[in-house]
Amino acid sequence: MNKAWRRVLLSILATAGLCFSIAGQASPGYTSTGATVTVYLHKSALLEDPHYTLGQVASVFSSDPAQARLLDQLPLGAIPARPMLLPARIIQERVASIAGEVVVIGSRVALLPRGAIPKGEEWFFSALLSYIESQDTLKQGRIEIEMLKSPMLLESSDSAVEAQGMASGWEDRIVFETSRSPYSSGYRSSSSAKGFPVGQMEITYKILSPRGDDVPRFGNLEGSFRIWIHHFLPVARARFDLPADQSLSEEVLTFNEEDISLLRSSFLTEQDTLGQYRTTAPVRQGERIERERLQRFLAVRAGDRITITFVRPGLQISLSGRAFRSGSFGDLIDVRADLTGKRFQGRITAAGEVSVESY
Repeated sequence: MNKAWRRVLLSILATAGLCFSIAGQASPGYTSTGATVTVYLHKSALLEDPHYTLGQVASVFSSDPAQARLLDQLPLGAIPARPMLLPARIIQERVASIAGEVVVIGSRVALLPRGAIPKGEEWFFSALLSYIESQDTLKQGRIEIEMLKSPMLLESSDSAVEAQGMASGWEDRIVFETSRSPYSSGYRSSSSAKGFPVGQMEITYKILSPRGDDVPRFGNLEGSFRIWIHHFLPVARARFDLPADQSLSEEVLTFNEEDISLLRSSFLTEQDTLGQYRTTAPVRQGERIERERLQRFLAVRAGDRITITFVRPGLQISLSGRAFRSGSFGDLIDVRADLTGKRFQGRITAAGEVSVESY
Protein backbone atom coordinates (compact mmCIF):
# COMPACT_ATOMS: atom_id res chain seq x y z
CA MET A 1 0.00 0.00 0.00
CA ASN A 2 1.52 3.38 -1.03
CA LYS A 3 1.68 6.41 1.27
CA ALA A 4 -1.21 8.26 -0.41
CA TRP A 5 -3.65 5.37 0.08
CA ARG A 6 -2.37 4.89 3.66
CA ARG A 7 -3.17 8.52 4.46
CA VAL A 8 -6.69 8.16 2.98
CA LEU A 9 -7.35 4.99 4.99
CA LEU A 10 -6.15 6.57 8.23
CA SER A 11 -8.34 9.60 7.57
CA ILE A 12 -11.43 7.37 7.03
CA LEU A 13 -10.73 5.39 10.21
CA ALA A 14 -10.25 8.56 12.22
CA THR A 15 -13.54 10.00 10.93
CA ALA A 16 -15.37 6.75 11.66
CA GLY A 17 -13.94 6.70 15.18
CA LEU A 18 -15.16 10.26 15.74
CA CYS A 19 -18.66 9.33 14.52
CA PHE A 20 -18.80 6.35 16.86
CA SER A 21 -17.66 8.55 19.73
CA ILE A 22 -20.35 11.15 19.01
CA ALA A 23 -23.02 8.46 18.72
CA GLY A 24 -21.95 6.98 22.03
CA GLN A 25 -22.18 10.38 23.72
CA ALA A 26 -25.65 11.05 22.26
CA SER A 27 -27.10 7.73 23.35
CA PRO A 28 -24.82 6.01 25.88
CA GLY A 29 -25.37 2.27 26.05
CA TYR A 30 -28.00 2.06 23.30
CA THR A 31 -25.61 2.19 20.34
CA SER A 32 -23.41 -0.86 19.80
CA THR A 33 -20.91 -0.66 16.95
CA GLY A 34 -21.67 -3.26 14.31
CA ALA A 35 -24.71 -4.65 16.13
CA THR A 36 -27.83 -5.60 14.20
CA VAL A 37 -31.14 -4.67 15.86
CA THR A 38 -34.44 -6.34 14.91
CA VAL A 39 -37.75 -5.39 16.55
CA TYR A 40 -40.75 -7.73 16.28
CA LEU A 41 -43.97 -5.87 17.10
CA HIS A 42 -46.57 -7.61 19.26
CA LYS A 43 -50.16 -7.85 18.07
CA SER A 44 -51.40 -6.12 21.23
CA ALA A 45 -50.13 -4.93 24.60
CA LEU A 46 -52.01 -4.36 27.87
CA LEU A 47 -50.54 -1.29 29.59
CA GLU A 48 -50.96 -0.46 33.27
CA ASP A 49 -48.07 1.85 34.24
CA PRO A 50 -48.18 5.61 33.52
CA HIS A 51 -45.50 5.14 30.85
CA TYR A 52 -44.65 2.24 28.57
CA THR A 53 -41.43 0.92 27.07
CA LEU A 54 -40.32 -0.77 23.87
CA GLY A 55 -40.14 -4.15 25.59
CA GLN A 56 -43.86 -3.98 26.43
CA VAL A 57 -44.93 -3.64 22.79
CA ALA A 58 -42.24 -5.60 20.98
CA SER A 59 -39.56 -8.27 21.24
CA VAL A 60 -36.08 -6.83 20.70
CA PHE A 61 -33.17 -8.84 19.32
CA SER A 62 -29.60 -7.67 18.81
CA SER A 63 -26.28 -9.30 18.08
CA ASP A 64 -25.20 -7.48 21.26
CA PRO A 65 -27.34 -8.92 24.13
CA ALA A 66 -26.51 -5.97 26.40
CA GLN A 67 -27.88 -3.56 23.80
CA ALA A 68 -31.10 -5.60 23.49
CA ARG A 69 -31.64 -5.46 27.27
CA LEU A 70 -31.18 -1.68 27.27
CA LEU A 71 -33.56 -1.22 24.32
CA ASP A 72 -36.19 -3.27 26.15
CA GLN A 73 -36.34 -0.43 28.69
CA LEU A 74 -36.43 2.35 26.07
CA PRO A 75 -39.31 4.71 27.05
CA LEU A 76 -41.88 5.34 24.31
CA GLY A 77 -44.10 7.80 26.18
CA ALA A 78 -47.17 8.05 28.38
CA ILE A 79 -49.84 5.40 27.87
CA PRO A 80 -52.74 6.68 25.74
CA ALA A 81 -56.06 7.71 27.23
CA ARG A 82 -57.96 5.54 24.73
CA PRO A 83 -57.36 2.18 22.99
CA MET A 84 -54.89 2.93 20.23
CA LEU A 85 -53.14 1.51 17.16
CA LEU A 86 -49.48 2.52 17.26
CA PRO A 87 -47.83 2.47 13.79
CA ALA A 88 -44.48 0.84 13.17
CA ARG A 89 -43.15 4.13 11.78
CA ILE A 90 -43.18 5.78 15.22
CA ILE A 91 -41.26 2.89 16.78
CA GLN A 92 -38.84 2.78 13.83
CA GLU A 93 -38.00 6.48 14.18
CA ARG A 94 -37.67 6.30 17.98
CA VAL A 95 -35.29 3.32 17.98
CA ALA A 96 -33.29 4.45 14.94
CA SER A 97 -32.68 7.87 16.54
CA ILE A 98 -30.54 6.28 19.23
CA ALA A 99 -29.52 2.84 17.97
CA GLY A 100 -28.86 3.56 14.31
CA GLU A 101 -30.01 0.98 11.76
CA VAL A 102 -32.98 -1.09 12.90
CA VAL A 103 -35.38 -3.51 11.23
CA VAL A 104 -38.99 -3.39 12.48
CA ILE A 105 -41.20 -6.38 11.68
CA GLY A 106 -44.95 -5.74 11.88
CA SER A 107 -47.51 -3.06 11.09
CA ARG A 108 -49.28 -1.54 14.11
CA VAL A 109 -49.56 -2.54 17.76
CA ALA A 110 -52.92 -2.45 19.56
CA LEU A 111 -52.30 -0.59 22.84
CA LEU A 112 -54.86 -1.42 25.54
CA PRO A 113 -54.64 1.04 28.47
CA ARG A 114 -55.95 -0.57 31.64
CA GLY A 115 -57.58 2.68 32.78
CA ALA A 116 -59.73 2.86 29.62
CA ILE A 117 -60.72 -0.81 29.35
CA PRO A 118 -62.71 -2.60 32.08
CA LYS A 119 -61.26 -5.87 33.24
CA GLY A 120 -62.49 -8.80 31.18
CA GLU A 121 -63.08 -6.71 28.01
CA GLU A 122 -59.53 -6.80 26.69
CA TRP A 123 -60.44 -9.49 24.15
CA PHE A 124 -63.20 -7.30 22.67
CA PHE A 125 -61.05 -4.19 22.22
CA SER A 126 -58.18 -6.24 20.83
CA ALA A 127 -60.53 -7.72 18.22
CA LEU A 128 -62.07 -4.30 17.46
CA LEU A 129 -58.68 -2.66 16.89
CA SER A 130 -57.68 -5.54 14.67
CA TYR A 131 -60.84 -4.95 12.62
CA ILE A 132 -60.14 -1.20 12.29
CA GLU A 133 -56.61 -2.07 11.22
CA SER A 134 -58.02 -4.23 8.43
CA GLN A 135 -60.12 -1.30 7.15
CA ASP A 136 -57.06 0.93 6.68
CA THR A 137 -55.12 -0.10 3.59
CA LEU A 138 -52.19 2.30 4.15
CA LYS A 139 -51.69 1.52 7.86
CA GLN A 140 -49.57 4.65 8.32
CA GLY A 141 -51.20 6.80 10.99
CA ARG A 142 -51.90 6.55 14.69
CA ILE A 143 -55.53 5.62 15.50
CA GLU A 144 -57.42 6.09 18.77
CA ILE A 145 -60.87 4.61 19.43
CA GLU A 146 -63.55 6.45 21.44
CA MET A 147 -66.67 4.47 22.36
CA LEU A 148 -69.87 6.45 21.71
CA LYS A 149 -72.30 3.62 22.37
CA SER A 150 -71.15 0.36 23.95
CA PRO A 151 -72.42 -2.98 22.68
CA MET A 152 -74.98 -4.71 24.90
CA LEU A 153 -72.69 -7.68 25.40
CA LEU A 154 -70.31 -5.46 27.42
CA GLU A 155 -73.06 -3.74 29.40
CA SER A 156 -74.99 -6.85 30.43
CA SER A 157 -73.66 -8.57 33.53
CA ASP A 158 -75.63 -11.75 32.89
CA SER A 159 -75.08 -12.14 29.16
CA ALA A 160 -74.58 -15.56 27.66
CA VAL A 161 -71.04 -14.56 26.71
CA GLU A 162 -70.10 -13.71 30.29
CA ALA A 163 -71.72 -16.92 31.44
CA GLN A 164 -69.14 -18.76 29.35
CA GLY A 165 -66.31 -17.03 31.20
CA MET A 166 -64.92 -15.17 28.16
CA ALA A 167 -62.15 -17.70 27.73
CA SER A 168 -59.24 -17.00 25.43
CA GLY A 169 -60.11 -17.45 21.78
CA TRP A 170 -63.33 -15.38 21.85
CA GLU A 171 -61.70 -12.71 19.71
CA ASP A 172 -61.47 -15.32 16.94
CA ARG A 173 -65.26 -15.88 17.02
CA ILE A 174 -66.44 -12.28 16.85
CA VAL A 175 -67.26 -10.84 13.41
CA PHE A 176 -67.49 -7.08 12.78
CA GLU A 177 -69.11 -5.43 9.77
CA THR A 178 -69.56 -1.89 8.51
CA SER A 179 -69.84 -0.07 5.21
CA ARG A 180 -66.53 -0.17 3.35
CA SER A 181 -67.41 2.71 1.03
CA PRO A 182 -64.99 5.67 1.45
CA TYR A 183 -67.95 7.99 0.88
CA SER A 184 -70.04 6.69 3.77
CA SER A 185 -69.99 7.70 7.43
CA GLY A 186 -66.78 6.60 9.09
CA TYR A 187 -64.46 7.28 6.16
CA ARG A 188 -62.67 10.34 4.77
CA SER A 189 -60.66 10.84 1.61
CA SER A 190 -57.53 12.83 0.95
CA SER A 191 -57.10 14.81 -2.25
CA SER A 192 -56.07 11.66 -4.12
CA ALA A 193 -59.32 9.96 -3.02
CA LYS A 194 -57.61 7.43 -0.76
CA GLY A 195 -60.04 6.34 1.93
CA PHE A 196 -59.20 6.45 5.64
CA PRO A 197 -61.34 5.07 8.50
CA VAL A 198 -62.12 8.18 10.53
CA GLY A 199 -64.86 9.84 12.55
CA GLN A 200 -68.15 8.21 13.57
CA MET A 201 -68.63 4.63 12.52
CA GLU A 202 -71.58 2.30 13.15
CA ILE A 203 -70.40 -1.28 13.61
CA THR A 204 -72.45 -4.45 13.81
CA TYR A 205 -71.11 -7.54 15.52
CA LYS A 206 -71.89 -11.22 15.70
CA ILE A 207 -70.34 -13.66 18.15
CA LEU A 208 -70.44 -17.19 16.84
CA SER A 209 -71.56 -19.76 19.39
CA PRO A 210 -68.89 -22.28 20.39
CA ARG A 211 -69.42 -25.87 19.32
CA GLY A 212 -68.57 -29.05 21.17
CA ASP A 213 -70.06 -31.65 23.47
CA ASP A 214 -68.38 -30.16 26.53
CA VAL A 215 -69.49 -26.56 25.81
CA PRO A 216 -72.96 -25.22 26.69
CA ARG A 217 -74.71 -24.06 23.51
CA PHE A 218 -76.50 -20.80 22.89
CA GLY A 219 -77.46 -18.81 19.81
CA ASN A 220 -75.20 -16.35 18.06
CA LEU A 221 -75.04 -13.00 19.87
CA GLU A 222 -75.65 -10.00 17.62
CA GLY A 223 -75.88 -6.25 18.05
CA SER A 224 -74.36 -2.93 17.09
CA PHE A 225 -72.47 -0.03 18.62
CA ARG A 226 -70.92 3.31 17.60
CA ILE A 227 -67.35 4.51 17.86
CA TRP A 228 -65.41 7.62 16.95
CA ILE A 229 -62.12 7.01 15.15
CA HIS A 230 -59.45 9.62 15.86
CA HIS A 231 -57.02 9.14 12.97
CA PHE A 232 -53.73 11.07 13.19
CA LEU A 233 -51.84 11.60 9.92
CA PRO A 234 -49.15 14.03 8.69
CA VAL A 235 -51.17 16.70 6.84
CA ALA A 236 -49.66 19.14 4.33
CA ARG A 237 -49.44 22.88 5.03
CA ALA A 238 -47.62 25.62 3.13
CA ARG A 239 -44.00 26.01 4.25
CA PHE A 240 -44.13 29.65 3.11
CA ASP A 241 -46.47 31.87 1.03
CA LEU A 242 -47.30 30.06 -2.20
CA PRO A 243 -48.43 31.90 -5.36
CA ALA A 244 -51.10 30.66 -7.73
CA ASP A 245 -49.91 28.04 -10.27
CA GLN A 246 -47.29 26.73 -7.81
CA SER A 247 -46.39 23.07 -8.36
CA LEU A 248 -46.45 21.09 -5.12
CA SER A 249 -43.37 19.32 -3.80
CA GLU A 250 -41.79 18.48 -0.46
CA GLU A 251 -39.68 21.63 -0.77
CA VAL A 252 -42.71 23.96 -0.50
CA LEU A 253 -44.73 21.95 2.04
CA THR A 254 -44.44 20.94 5.68
CA PHE A 255 -46.27 17.98 7.23
CA ASN A 256 -47.70 18.08 10.76
CA GLU A 257 -49.57 15.26 12.51
CA GLU A 258 -53.25 16.19 12.83
CA ASP A 259 -56.47 14.43 13.82
CA ILE A 260 -58.17 14.24 10.42
CA SER A 261 -61.47 13.30 12.09
CA LEU A 262 -61.69 16.96 13.18
CA LEU A 263 -60.93 18.45 9.74
CA ARG A 264 -63.95 19.74 7.84
CA SER A 265 -62.19 20.37 4.53
CA SER A 266 -60.06 18.28 2.18
CA PHE A 267 -56.35 17.67 2.80
CA LEU A 268 -53.14 16.19 1.45
CA THR A 269 -51.02 13.59 3.25
CA GLU A 270 -47.50 12.27 2.81
CA GLN A 271 -48.93 9.35 0.84
CA ASP A 272 -50.39 11.60 -1.89
CA THR A 273 -48.45 12.06 -5.13
CA LEU A 274 -47.57 15.73 -4.73
CA GLY A 275 -46.35 16.23 -8.30
CA GLN A 276 -49.91 15.78 -9.56
CA TYR A 277 -51.09 19.13 -8.20
CA ARG A 278 -50.56 22.86 -8.50
CA THR A 279 -52.30 25.73 -6.75
CA THR A 280 -55.11 27.70 -8.39
CA ALA A 281 -55.00 30.51 -5.80
CA PRO A 282 -52.38 31.88 -3.38
CA VAL A 283 -51.88 29.93 -0.13
CA ARG A 284 -50.47 31.69 2.91
CA GLN A 285 -47.69 30.26 5.04
CA GLY A 286 -49.01 27.70 7.54
CA GLU A 287 -52.36 27.23 5.80
CA ARG A 288 -53.57 23.70 5.11
CA ILE A 289 -53.43 22.61 1.46
CA GLU A 290 -57.05 22.02 0.39
CA ARG A 291 -58.41 20.31 -2.70
CA GLU A 292 -60.61 23.28 -3.56
CA ARG A 293 -57.50 25.38 -4.22
CA LEU A 294 -55.67 22.78 -6.30
CA GLN A 295 -55.69 21.77 -9.93
CA ARG A 296 -54.57 18.36 -11.04
CA PHE A 297 -51.74 18.54 -13.56
CA LEU A 298 -52.39 16.20 -16.48
CA ALA A 299 -49.18 14.74 -17.89
CA VAL A 300 -51.11 12.82 -20.56
CA ARG A 301 -54.49 13.54 -22.14
CA ALA A 302 -56.79 11.03 -23.82
CA GLY A 303 -55.93 10.82 -27.53
CA ASP A 304 -52.38 12.21 -27.12
CA ARG A 305 -49.48 10.79 -29.06
CA ILE A 306 -47.12 9.31 -26.45
CA THR A 307 -43.94 7.29 -26.01
CA ILE A 308 -44.54 3.82 -24.56
CA THR A 309 -41.56 2.16 -22.88
CA PHE A 310 -41.81 -1.60 -22.40
CA VAL A 311 -39.63 -2.68 -19.47
CA ARG A 312 -38.61 -6.13 -18.39
CA PRO A 313 -35.47 -7.40 -16.61
CA GLY A 314 -32.52 -6.79 -18.92
CA LEU A 315 -34.59 -5.28 -21.74
CA GLN A 316 -36.19 -1.90 -22.49
CA ILE A 317 -37.98 -0.97 -25.76
CA SER A 318 -39.61 2.36 -26.60
CA LEU A 319 -42.40 2.63 -29.17
CA SER A 320 -44.76 5.38 -30.27
CA GLY A 321 -48.44 5.01 -29.41
CA ARG A 322 -51.61 6.66 -28.24
CA ALA A 323 -53.27 7.18 -24.84
CA PHE A 324 -56.88 6.17 -24.23
CA ARG A 325 -57.29 8.06 -20.95
CA SER A 326 -56.03 11.24 -19.30
CA GLY A 327 -53.86 11.04 -16.22
CA SER A 328 -51.14 12.55 -14.07
CA PHE A 329 -47.78 11.26 -12.85
CA GLY A 330 -48.10 7.78 -11.36
CA ASP A 331 -51.57 7.04 -12.81
CA LEU A 332 -52.34 3.79 -14.61
CA ILE A 333 -53.89 4.33 -18.06
CA ASP A 334 -54.68 2.25 -21.15
CA VAL A 335 -52.40 2.77 -24.15
CA ARG A 336 -51.91 1.24 -27.59
CA ALA A 337 -48.61 0.78 -29.41
CA ASP A 338 -48.69 1.69 -33.13
CA LEU A 339 -46.40 -1.17 -34.12
CA THR A 340 -48.41 -3.98 -32.49
CA GLY A 341 -51.89 -2.50 -32.40
CA LYS A 342 -52.37 -4.17 -29.01
CA ARG A 343 -53.75 -2.45 -25.94
CA PHE A 344 -51.72 -2.34 -22.72
CA GLN A 345 -51.98 -0.79 -19.28
CA GLY A 346 -49.06 1.38 -18.20
CA ARG A 347 -48.01 3.95 -15.62
CA ILE A 348 -47.38 7.60 -16.50
CA THR A 349 -43.74 8.41 -15.71
CA ALA A 350 -43.38 11.86 -17.34
CA ALA A 351 -45.23 14.24 -19.63
CA GLY A 352 -46.15 12.20 -22.71
CA GLU A 353 -44.41 9.07 -21.46
CA VAL A 354 -45.89 5.78 -20.20
CA SER A 355 -44.04 2.74 -18.85
CA VAL A 356 -45.40 -0.80 -19.30
CA GLU A 357 -43.77 -3.43 -17.10
CA SER A 358 -43.57 -7.02 -18.30
CA TYR A 359 -42.11 -9.99 -16.43
